[in-house]
Amino acid sequence: MRAFLPLMLCVVTVASCASKPVRIAADRCWSVSLGDKVEGTAVLSAYKARFGCTECGASVAARDCPGMGFAIGSGSADQAYHRILRTAPANGNGYVQQVVFLSGKVVPNGAPGRLMIRAEQLRLAH
Repeated sequence: MRAFLPLMLCVVTVASCASKPVRIAADRCWSVSLGDKVEGTAVLSAYKARFGCTECGASVAARDCPGMGFAIGSGSADQAYHRILRTAPANGNGYVQQVVFLSGKVVPNGAPGRLMIRAEQLRLAH
């Protein structure tokens, strides 16, 4: 029993240091850093292209706040993204803007290195 106690304390300490997702919300500005796990709502803005332009100019942001790039990180997120684009009306510039729930990770955006959120889960927020 005595040997078990230090092991248990070690496990509890490590578990309490595990990274928790940064909560984002479509109704307030937020800030994230490379490697952050994120979860919450955001305004998805994406070009409603007719032919095969996945994630063209897609971004996520809070209302009236700067946005950041958006990428799809799973098959289910891909299906949800295309369903949103098919069903949502586009504005005069051809963009769809919908409040979505997403969870994912902040990653660098290829060559420019700007931050973007790679969504593992995506759905319309209700």
